[in-house]
Amino acid sequence: MTHTETNSRARILFVDDSRVMRLCAQKILGDQFELLPADSAESAWEILLADDSIELVFTDLQMPGKSGFDLLKDIRQSASTSLSELPVVLITGAEDREDKRREALLLGATDFITKPFNATELMARARAYADSGQSLRRLRLLESNHHLDQATGLGNRAYCEYRLAQAISFTRRHGQALTLMHLQLQGLSRLLDEMGSEYAGRAEQRIGQTLAARIRREDTVFRTGAESFTFLLPATSPVGAESLQERFLPDLNELGLCASGDVFDVSARFLIQPIRLDDSGDPASLIENGLAGRVGREIPSTTGADGGASVPDLEEVLRLLERGETDRIKPYLGHLRQRMQPLLKLLAEPS
Repeated sequence: MTHTETNSRARILFVDDSRVMRLCAQKILGDQFELLPADSAESAWEILLADDSIELVFTDLQMPGKSGFDLLKDIRQSASTSLSELPVVLITGAEDREDKRREALLLGATDFITKPFNATELMARARAYADSGQSLRRLRLLESNHHLDQATGLGNRAYCEYRLAQAISFTRRHGQALTLMHLQLQGLSRLLDEMGSEYAGRAEQRIGQTLAARIRREDTVFRTGAESFTFLLPATSPVGAESLQERFLPDLNELGLCASGDVFDVSARFLIQPIRLDDSGDPASLIENGLAGRVGREIPSTTGADGGASVPDLEEVLRLLERGETDRIKPYLGHLRQRMQPLLKLLAEPS
């Protein structure tokens, strides 16, 4: 059972063991929504597993067999994002105590409606949370392949604009900081052209994997140009973004942009762009201005003029190791290994 794109009505699953309640819901909601009735939590779960187009669930709390609590747990614990994020409204009876509502909230209930409900109340809940479910569906579509940069696997420019618009809205509501950090690998396009399509494909894939692995859980990285990558940093000030620079700076050797005995002219440049709450620009122009350096400021990178990372000398490395500051060494391991090869080879020779 699949929801076709030609059907614009939101699909709502209504779960109640009472046939009267199911008919009542159909009469109230049937004109505006596509209502799928289920008489038990068990049958409702089967419907949810078979139909990924459902955008809202109403479920009675007390039913024979599995309860509404059980169905809610199954939904929230599902490995499927489309299931686990579904809005779930619990239908409670007048006899249900407040402690059950608290338990339901802890389990992830979206809202409650009390029986006997009236038409206005049920319709209001359906409209509000069906819209929420459709928004989640649109977001999942945006996250599909056609909003990815195919070469790196990162989100593309259009997806960056979409996520920035969301972040700006959230920031304005909650008064938090929001910063963009742009990484420009200058010379990357020329290098990829010179090395051929096979090398370029591997290098771009490696860049995407490396940058995605370096970000914090709350951050997102996108490819916003041929040589540009943008980090969306929620709840982060420009000062905080600057302190994160070393975390995000890729070791060019790790990215496959340096080779033993060769020096490729690729260098890293960082631009920090604070997003102000009163900024009236649209996301597309904000990103363009940031990438062009018309707003924000550049911060010095730890990349040398030759395109490789500025590697600490051996004495400095030893001092960092003594202090247990291994994280400050890790970005340079590729370069350190390359520089140490002659010494390691010498040590391996018979004395």
